[in-house]
Amino acid sequence: MARVPRATDRAWAGAAGVRSLLEPRERRGTPPSTIDARLILNIRWLALGGQLLALLFTFLVLEMDIPIGPALFVIGLSVAMNVWQTRRTMIIQHERDQNFVALIFDVGQLTALLYFTGGLLNPFSVLLLSPVVVSATILRRRETLMLIALVVGCVTFLSLFNYSLPLKDLDGAEANLYLLGLWMAMVLSVTFIGIYAWWVASRARRLDEALSEARLVLAKEQQAVALGTLATAAAHRLGSPLNTITVIGHELSREMPPDDPNYEDVMLLRAEIERCRVILGELDDYQSAEGLDLETPIPLSGVIEEILAVRLGVTETQFSIEFDERSAMPMPLIRRGPELMHALEDLLRNANDFAAEVVTVLIRSSVDDVIITIRDDGPGFPAGVLARVGAPWNSSRGTEGGHRGLGIFIASTLIESLGGSILYGNRRAGGGEVTINLPRQTLVNM
Repeated sequence: MARVPRATDRAWAGAAGVRSLLEPRERRGTPPSTIDARLILNIRWLALGGQLLALLFTFLVLEMDIPIGPALFVIGLSVAMNVWQTRRTMIIQHERDQNFVALIFDVGQLTALLYFTGGLLNPFSVLLLSPVVVSATILRRRETLMLIALVVGCVTFLSLFNYSLPLKDLDGAEANLYLLGLWMAMVLSVTFIGIYAWWVASRARRLDEALSEARLVLAKEQQAVALGTLATAAAHRLGSPLNTITVIGHELSREMPPDDPNYEDVMLLRAEIERCRVILGELDDYQSAEGLDLETPIPLSGVIEEILAVRLGVTETQFSIEFDERSAMPMPLIRRGPELMHALEDLLRNANDFAAEVVTVLIRSSVDDVIITIRDDGPGFPAGVLARVGAPWNSSRGTEGGHRGLGIFIASTLIESLGGSILYGNRRAGGGEVTINLPRQTLVNM
């Protein structure tokens, strides 16, 4: 008789769901942008420094009559905005909405600064293109189109309303300085757009290469399974003609006297026929056993044990696999899907690399989901890594030992390809903790 979930089981599962919703959504291993948010912040700091220097140069060196107070106030607001976003980025790593708001603020801030310093006649008005370039690389199409519309509106506003620069009062030397400003603005714009576009494309190419490697491994496993199936079918279909050849060979050997000159050839033919029968029989038996192993559902704990034994090998770390007795459903029976196998291998290998002595794998099964929690007793995720967890090229080990910071990224991508989610964090008692939430139906039908 099937076990009826108790009220305490349902309450416990519901509380876990509430806790999951209360966790910062941005710490989940969602497919991240290839752009590091801290790079955007650094670019903004450089832009603010350049704005301040250009403003002071215009006011003190060129001695132009511009409203220096309001202009400095606008730059001060930008500094406060950047400080706020820096603190936010240290806490969360997936901030598309935050970046959109920040880019809107950048456009508004630059428009306000240009309003006080000559509008479109200001050489640096061309820098209004920069937020659009950044948006096109890190935001969705809808946000980028909205930002383009905003920039068009701001440019139109500046063409109609602005605090005019006293350009008519410039003498020859000052006019040359103004032309120098135009030249500098164009050089900065071209340099920024060119280098930024190249950098984004380079990151995208490296990321595609890493994903291609993971896809190649999965494709090889799938091809191996398909080849095994083909070999089994070939062995089965070759059986009938080989039996016919065997019968004919036996008939020839019985009707032919031993002193016949062709008798030895017939006996050699019979021996080779028997050899073919043995080879096909072994191939059929092997592929049948392999197919049975791959297709037969086994407990999820058995899959994890197989990964530890076959893929990780002998390690000094002690692994403990436990099933939560408070689970509303029994241990799920699953097949060895390559996506799940590789994702679990990457996460278990990462826990093994950082654990001091013990790694605990806790499996909890509810009516709709299967939750796998991997805990280690190591130092845990560093704050800088946890802030960008799930992002590529994110590793506390740098590139030492061939580590590229892609294991967790690929694991997150594979888990989400199965319709699941993944959450990273640190335990209060110390050590890292990774929680995988997978739909139960997906595992059963894998």
